[in-house]
Amino acid sequence: IPAFGQASRIDYYGYAWETGGFPPSEPGDVMVFTGVGDYADPIFGVNLAVEEVTFYIYDLVSSGAMDIGGGNLMISFSGGYLEIYRDAAMNADWGIAPPNPTSPSTFMDGSLFFQGAFNSLTMFITPAGGGSFEGTLDGLGGSMIDDVCTGCVYTWGGSFSDPSGAQIPDGYDLQVDGVFEIEQTVSTEEASWGSVKALFN
Repeated sequence: IPAFGQASRIDYYGYAWETGGFPPSEPGDVMVFTGVGDYADPIFGVNLAVEEVTFYIYDLVSSGAMDIGGGNLMISFSGGYLEIYRDAAMNADWGIAPPNPTSPSTFMDGSLFFQGAFNSLTMFITPAGGGSFEGTLDGLGGSMIDDVCTGCVYTWGGSFSDPSGAQIPDGYDLQVDGVFEIEQTVSTEEASWGSVKALFN
């Protein structure tokens, strides 16, 4: 099993909506995220003072909300893609009632930095209406791949608030805040059990 180095991250914030409204999340509903990066580790080579990093997630299909006890719900999503763009125009605009003339179009109008396909995404909802989400992706393309690292593991996660607990533009269902992380695999070497134990003595 490969070992992993320190994770590098891009922090983001944004909003999401689901076809059919949210809640509830019905089987077959599709979730869309749009977001903007507000911090990027130096490894990414991004200068947020002169360019923006935007996120667009689409084609996430809900399996429907499942009660996991204590008033908590879990939603598993299938499919879905994440695209990250670098854009010197710095024109990201959520507008209202998406999809609209500026969202998602202004979140996907720069140069493609990363594209990945979700192999899992799970959302957990608390009785208060907020919650968290986490997922992993397979890298497909974009300038980040090969430029930043090769053989990376990509993860996406964060927390969300519903309209009762956040300032959300009209027509959006969730306010989201989280991180996109990459971890680069590092080479491994064989060792005897005795030498491994010696590391902890």
